[in-house]
Amino acid sequence: MGRKAFWTITAALALPLAANPAFAQGQGVHCMQGQYSAEQTEELRELGPNLVTGSQIHQEVFDRMGDIAMTAVQSCGRSNRWNEEQSRFATLYELGRINEITYRKSGHLTEDQLQRLDSALATGNHERLWSIIENSVFQGMNEGDGAMGEGDAMVIGAFIVSAGLNTGSQSEAVAERIGIILGFMGLQRIGRREFDTLH
Repeated sequence: MGRKAFWTITAALALPLAANPAFAQGQGVHCMQGQYSAEQTEELRELGPNLVTGSQIHQEVFDRMGDIAMTAVQSCGRSNRWNEEQSRFATLYELGRINEITYRKSGHLTEDQLQRLDSALATGNHERLWSIIENSVFQGMNEGDGAMGEGDAMVIGAFIVSAGLNTGSQSEAVAERIGIILGFMGLQRIGRREFDTLH
């Protein structure tokens, strides 16, 4: 995600809301999950398959998903009296969350591949992996190219191999798709961690 898109979304968090539902209070970054209308949920579902082509995120689709997410963050921010920093990191978390969900349902990765990914992430120590992913996400937010050094790329490659996701002729494409979903997870990790430090 480019810096311009991120700041456009977060700058709008100061806009007034028509309502502040009581059930939005006191749930931290999980608050947003209950804030979407049926129409917004359906639109997010329809946008999912168009979010990524190959290894490229479609900016227009990403921005539209950001617009939808922003309404949920605004609602929670008003109800919980979040300050600008809290709203900013809640936005990061929610963008990562809804993009991960829609990408998982897009068909770009099979159910077996997703299960292998989740199983691999659930076991062992992945601090180095997440450090690399989060650093790449930060670079992308600050208009960097997110390029990794050879050593970092080897860490990710080793993880993909250990997860059984290096599938023959499709290995490169699968690795790119795994990188995308790890990036969305990284956004959530950054947003949740930084949000929690502000309490």
